[in-house]
Amino acid sequence: MSAQNTLNVCLGHLPFPQTHERHIDLMIAPRLIAGPTRLALVDDSSFGPHGSALSEYVQLLWLLERLDGIAAGCEYVRISHYRRFVSPESPPVGQAPSNLPWATTLRAEDLDAFASAFPRTCTTELFNTPVQGHGGMLFQYAQSHVLEDMLNFAKFLLEKDILGALDIAEFLAAQIHIPSCNIGTFRIESYKAIFGTLRRAAEFLDSPYFVPRPGYQRRSVGFLLERLNSFLIVKRIQSGRSPSSFGHNLVISDGLVVSGTQ
Repeated sequence: MSAQNTLNVCLGHLPFPQTHERHIDLMIAPRLIAGPTRLALVDDSSFGPHGSALSEYVQLLWLLERLDGIAAGCEYVRISHYRRFVSPESPPVGQAPSNLPWATTLRAEDLDAFASAFPRTCTTELFNTPVQGHGGMLFQYAQSHVLEDMLNFAKFLLEKDILGALDIAEFLAAQIHIPSCNIGTFRIESYKAIFGTLRRAAEFLDSPYFVPRPGYQRRSVGFLLERLNSFLIVKRIQSGRSPSSFGHNLVISDGLVVSGTQ
């Protein structure tokens, strides 16, 4: 396959390392940043006064609405973050494991070894590293976030007929979770299907069930959408609409500790 069929999109409030920005066709950022030659500025306020609760889903849903134009002629769209991407190949022996069991860190100067993670020609989808949880999605969410938000979100999904009752029960009991599941390589059809559902689910932000949270929990709807995003990918794989194709979660970091972003 010689013709380019894949668009590389990067998300973040910081640019991808400048020495390797050749891998990025479009940067989508919530505020103006220096560096990228092709930058789309998509402020969180485009989803209202609490838009920041959606985290990077503000930018991902913006892309959904414009995908036919931005990715015209492409069969795939690859999503990465300014410090995180999916590699189809295992990290080299000796690469540093991080404080996140499902991720491996590397320094920006080591990116040359991972050029295969950013080809402009693809033949299949590639999803992020799945992990096996204990106690189901509801228990996993309650360990790090506000349980009330997940319960209200599930009720919203049911009331709006976004998921049926059995699907919601399966969602809350899911043992498999794909952290940072919105990065990876998606067929255009898959992206539209997954993020079309997430766009409807994002209306939770404007529902009476939404409760603004302070600090790290400020991004509550983004955390909820990530869990639903993971569930939708797994369901596509189970139905045969997408391949069971998983890569390796790599994080660009100077150290082994991957800190959360506010």
